[in-house]
Amino acid sequence: MESWSLSRSEQFCLTLSAGKTPENILEAYGADASEARHLTYAEFFRAYEPTATSAALRVGSFGSWSFCIEFENCIGFMPGVQRKLSQSTEAFLLSRAGNAYAVVDYTVDGEIVESFEPGNGVIRVPSSHDFAGRVERLTESSDGITATLEILAEYTGHHVTTALLDGPLLSVVVPTPDRSTLMRNDVSRPESVDPSKTPRGLGRRLGSVP
Repeated sequence: MESWSLSRSEQFCLTLSAGKTPENILEAYGADASEARHLTYAEFFRAYEPTATSAALRVGSFGSWSFCIEFENCIGFMPGVQRKLSQSTEAFLLSRAGNAYAVVDYTVDGEIVESFEPGNGVIRVPSSHDFAGRVERLTESSDGITATLEILAEYTGHHVTTALLDGPLLSVVVPTPDRSTLMRNDVSRPESVDPSKTPRGLGRRLGSVP
């Protein structure tokens, strides 16, 4: 039987932010860092009692980057969180809800610089980084989520692996996130363009995610 992976997860939200500590990440999500504990995935979800509104956060770091992973009632995709995660730095969002197409946002200091749907060929906001094109070229031999994780690893220098997400991470619950405020506190999003008019270059084949 194949092991669990993000590519087979119907709902999740993964964010990565440069130059911020795990405590900074928890603050951006509106969590109380003093209540967070280092727990494995199994330990956390044995103790966690979900409600209709609560958000469960697991936060870690590698190199100069910190990340947060959620699996239900996600809030990391909300504009208010994205703005704080990218304040004076850069941040990535990779999310999927209800087994629908995933979304990738690359945000710099509160502005969405690039946005696309990996594996679907839809580019909402193109950029000179061409993360969308680089991911698409990898989907010839991989799914959109796995391809995105490979491109993120190439950019950050670190892989987000199943073992990492299963292992001990700073874990906490936000009982009642202020979702209305987080949705209103918008990031700057350039006007979307017709993806058929976005130039695509050729790229090289990259290895698979461990």
